[in-house]
Amino acid sequence: MRINRLARIALMVAATGALSFLRIPLPFTPVPITGQTLGTMLAGLLLGPGDGAVSQVVYVLLGVAGLPLFGGLAGPGVLMGPTGGYLVGLIGGAWVTGSIAGGRTAALPVFAGCFFGGIVAVYVPGALWLSLVTGMGVSAAFVAGVVPYIPGDLVKILAAYMMANRLAFLREGPMRNR
Repeated sequence: MRINRLARIALMVAATGALSFLRIPLPFTPVPITGQTLGTMLAGLLLGPGDGAVSQVVYVLLGVAGLPLFGGLAGPGVLMGPTGGYLVGLIGGAWVTGSIAGGRTAALPVFAGCFFGGIVAVYVPGALWLSLVTGMGVSAAFVAGVVPYIPGDLVKILAAYMMANRLAFLREGPMRNR
């Protein structure tokens, strides 16, 4: 693995970890609003599906190993708690976003695909795990763990979309804008 590839992956691990500190607890759910999904979508857009997903695997593993990357929290208990499914979903979110983008970020279909594909890849395991861990039904977990986050995640996807166009130099080759 080339050093510049490793550096880009490490940069996305650090970005996702830093963005996790943008954390707003909500009184009606154990799932806070965080900036992690912004880091995940950036990883997919800038690194592509494979390396984007690898960056999120490394992010989750480092947090589980004890680095306080989950908004100041760490350890396997976080993964086993109500937000564990969302953390695992970050991996799929980066992969789906990178797959849909295919190196292109300027087109509106890429933006829409990243939102509807990439963020859904985070929501599905997150809501299912939330339901399992808390004992609430799947529909209640969807209402508590997905619906309130859609507007903010739309803003984060828009931010990732705009940032990825400006940070295209982080890709190995130039991003193809279509």
